Amino acid sequence: MSNLFQTYEVGSLPKLAARVSALSTKGTTATEKSIAEFARYGNMAQVDVSQALDIFERQRSERMPLSEAERTAVIDANALINTRLQELWLDIVYDGEGRRQEMYREVVRLIDGFKFLPEWIRSRGPDSWNAAVCISEPRLMVSLDELPVIKEFEFVRDHASKPVKVPMDDPFMIANMSVDRHYKGVLRPQYENDPRKLRYEAKRALTLALAQNVIRPQVEAAVRGGAKWIQLDIPSATIDIEHIPILVDGVNAVVDGIEGIKFSLHICYPRRVSLTEESGYELLFPHVLNLNPNVNHFSLELANGDQYERDLAVFARYKGQRKFEIGAGLVDITLERQDRDLIETPETVRDRIARAAKILGDHNLVYAAPDCGLRQLTMERSLRLYEVLAKGAELARRG
Repeated sequence: MSNLFQTYEVGSLPKLAARVSALSTKGTTATEKSIAEFARYGNMAQVDVSQALDIFERQRSERMPLSEAERTAVIDANALINTRLQELWLDIVYDGEGRRQEMYREVVRLIDGFKFLPEWIRSRGPDSWNAAVCISEPRLMVSLDELPVIKEFEFVRDHASKPVKVPMDDPFMIANMSVDRHYKGVLRPQYENDPRKLRYEAKRALTLALAQNVIRPQVEAAVRGGAKWIQLDIPSATIDIEHIPILVDGVNAVVDGIEGIKFSLHICYPRRVSLTEESGYELLFPHVLNLNPNVNHFSLELANGDQYERDLAVFARYKGQRKFEIGAGLVDITLERQDRDLIETPETVRDRIARAAKILGDHNLVYAAPDCGLRQLTMERSLRLYEVLAKGAELARRG
């Protein structure tokens, strides 16, 4: 593995259709076509999927829901396929978050003190989430050895042949996506004449409670299990400009005192238009200069906007005060691009890497990545993006 322009996945991969159908609670079964697809990707990944294929066929013939052991076998097979497929192209891998349904509910359902609303909140494109209300101090309601993310990591750790990066939710992201009744109620007497201050302090209190009681215990458990690189996902980082200092406080509450571990932040689709003079990733500064020194890496969406010079200028501007590695988003992962069957070339990726390195003034600060996770795309397109990314990085290494 070259140390220059290392490639990695940001997070998710699409789940294979046979897995989705077989595990559905709606009584569906895998089709012949989806079973053949599962077998094809298993063969490509050099994974023995015979047990999973037998389970699919038995379910089709018996029309019975899968047992817990069968469900586990299918999920394990898909996760292993994802890991091995990443290893065909990437330097740093995970399992495509193959056990998660989506980024928010997967962790919130483990929190005592949150109650889900019946309504779904829709975001960009097909993204949506079942928002929850914080009604009391949030705490994990499962033991650390039963944490899904730890079981997920341990599976990848035991099966990956390349270095692993573990994606986890960030407390600020969860706070942004939730309704806070508890801390607003607690703090209202203190700030009843200042609604703006009340909103800020309540968001900060919720973020810190999530950091200390929910996210940090998961991070500590992963570290005990051997994790060396943990990524905190914060897609909503710049949604509220005034609250960015809370983001920093939350991250620091998660990582402070945890030594010898690499921490990175994934931030995508920043606020490109604002009422201030700054926009995009400029909005993160100077606040992120106060991040714990262990947090030295940002994974950024850049390909979609294709304005690397503007997006990365702020990191170059503050480089004298603090250097950050940049996981440069080099391939656009949006559904719009997929629907138009548009995809970058290795040469485009090479040129974008060169642009990023030139702006930052240091080739060693640049990593190669997609803009974001790939769960909305087809597996075929996801693998094409991996191939383009890897070949473009190799071209960039040659100069």
